[in-house]
Amino acid sequence: PKIGCTKGDPTYDRLCYGAYAVYINGAKCLLLFVVAALLGVLPHVLTFALAYGALRTFSFGVHLNNTGLCTLLGLVYYLGRPYLSTTIAPAWWHLALLLAVGGVLFALYAPAETTKRPIPQRRRSAYKGKALAVLAVIGVAALLIQSHHPVISNLLCMAAVCQSINLLPITY
Repeated sequence: PKIGCTKGDPTYDRLCYGAYAVYINGAKCLLLFVVAALLGVLPHVLTFALAYGALRTFSFGVHLNNTGLCTLLGLVYYLGRPYLSTTIAPAWWHLALLLAVGGVLFALYAPAETTKRPIPQRRRSAYKGKALAVLAVIGVAALLIQSHHPVISNLLCMAAVCQSINLLPITY
């Protein structure tokens, strides 16, 4: 069926780029989830991924240009954080301190634009407000469940810390 555009047309190019992005990201997610399931950490990886994805939705941040490097570092990132969350047990005030530092970094640097995806000035404050709101929800949830579900609390806090680092100008 005809979709109303031809090769070389900007609409065609956007559709092809979108299809490629879905394919690459889908393949990376499948690989990640299969490896996580084999290692027995799939629930932890999903928890981290959902929190991290929610934080990135409005704050954006650094992107790697190389798909292979992105896949390799993504596996380390998404599999390493759940491992750390099960092996360390910080006190609630450590989590509160990390989340407070994250809040300051979000306030200073979110949303973080890339050269390929600049953020229009008129949308910056709305994105910042939404990013801070998501961080607040995740932070409060992490602190409230810390005594009964420390691993999940750690995962939520690590997602906030990781995204805070991704917002820093030095990571670009």
